[in-house]
Amino acid sequence: MENSYSIEDLIEMLEDIIHDATRVPFGKRSMVDVDKINDIVSDMRMVLPMEIQQAQKVVSDKNSIISEAKREAESIIRKAEQRRAELIEENDVMKEARRRATEIISSAQSRCTDLRASTNDFADKMLLRVEELLTTDLNNLKLLRSNINSNNNIQTAAPQMTQPLDKPGE
Repeated sequence: MENSYSIEDLIEMLEDIIHDATRVPFGKRSMVDVDKINDIVSDMRMVLPMEIQQAQKVVSDKNSIISEAKREAESIIRKAEQRRAELIEENDVMKEARRRATEIISSAQSRCTDLRASTNDFADKMLLRVEELLTTDLNNLKLLRSNINSNNNIQTAAPQMTQPLDKPGE
């Protein structure tokens, strides 16, 4: 027989020989060709180590693939953990930046409120001073007008003078 058969082929050949065996009359026994069976068993012995080697290679390849997959999975997990740590750090930086921005804005708003209040107070004091000056000037103006009007009333009520008024500088 040839060595190109697989173990499954050889088992199937054995089954065919057993199935085609001649029955011995009045019993459960059968007659088989012993030489054919010996040839098949001999081929099985030769094929079996090759099949075992192939199976061992498959197992070895499987183990190698599993090991590589584990290494790759661990690498992916490490990278994911590093990225997570980076994102957490970025998030912490963002939180701190937001906190500082809020603090700065609050401080600026407070300073703006204080500045607005002091500016309004200064403007109010200046306007009050202007109002006082204008009131004083207005009172002086009213007094002057009143004096002019009273002088006019005195001159119209008094008799006409015959002497001219002295000119300044005379």
